Amino acid sequence: MLIILPPSESKTAGGRPGPVAVDQLAFPGLAPTRKHLLSTLEEMGCSFLAAQEALSKNAGSAETAEERIRSLDKMIGIRATQHAEHESNAAVASSELLPAVERYTGVAYDAIDPTGQRTGLPLPADARARLAIGSALFGVIAADDLIPRYRLSAGSKVLVDGQPRTLRSQWTKPAEGNRIGEELARWREDRAADTDGAGGGIIDLRSGGYRDLGKVPGAVSLRVESEYPDGSRKVVSHFNKHYKGLVARELALAGGHLPADPQGTGELAEAFAHRIGDVEAFVEANFRTEVRDPGEVTLIVPAE
Repeated sequence: MLIILPPSESKTAGGRPGPVAVDQLAFPGLAPTRKHLLSTLEEMGCSFLAAQEALSKNAGSAETAEERIRSLDKMIGIRATQHAEHESNAAVASSELLPAVERYTGVAYDAIDPTGQRTGLPLPADARARLAIGSALFGVIAADDLIPRYRLSAGSKVLVDGQPRTLRSQWTKPAEGNRIGEELARWREDRAADTDGAGGGIIDLRSGGYRDLGKVPGAVSLRVESEYPDGSRKVVSHFNKHYKGLVARELALAGGHLPADPQGTGELAEAFAHRIGDVEAFVEANFRTEVRDPGEVTLIVPAE
């Protein structure tokens, strides 16, 4: 099985010496786009630094430099107080590296707890091998892929031939198709016939913006709803990633087989829902699941 996690805008600094070895990352069919985006992001970061230096030295037109900075802020999707993110991007091809599941931070990754800071139980190598992470820059990467710190989101834009372009346009070019979806389909085909119990089922926990960068037919997503004492329900928003992180951790630890379901018959959704329902901690917390759609499982949690 493969569990694709959502990324996060916040990232841990530091790590081992770079540069990032793009050709050694998982899902190698994505390497050409990764290299293109790394180069583009680095150029945009350097453009910011050049504009910032021009302002500090009163070199050239201050209005032009300020306009370039505002434009770059808008394309990346950051505020003026976050300009350190441009500096990270300027060094993205050569900066320090961490395993992806340790690079990303936030509520989902606190729940996944890869290094055991919350639970005291770090995720073992076999559990990490069942995790992947969606990324605007890298497409999809394995949990232990070594990546730099950077800032780029699904809604960001990058400069291509001097024009701002969406990330979706870079990952789903008409002449080349859905690169991420096709690479994950190849992964599934390779695993579907395995006899070691790994299975080829793909659980896609990415948010809608990241799924749009490369949808995977036959993958199953997770919807989280809170249930009130009167039986009414509401989609969980603030703690959505927290619950997805808990599910990802338990599923990765449990291992076993989840069936590949490229035709979306519902077999994977039923197996996924059953697997969540078997987690002792979830039973004790009164979590339960429903399958309303062959491509989605609903996790129902008590309202807090």
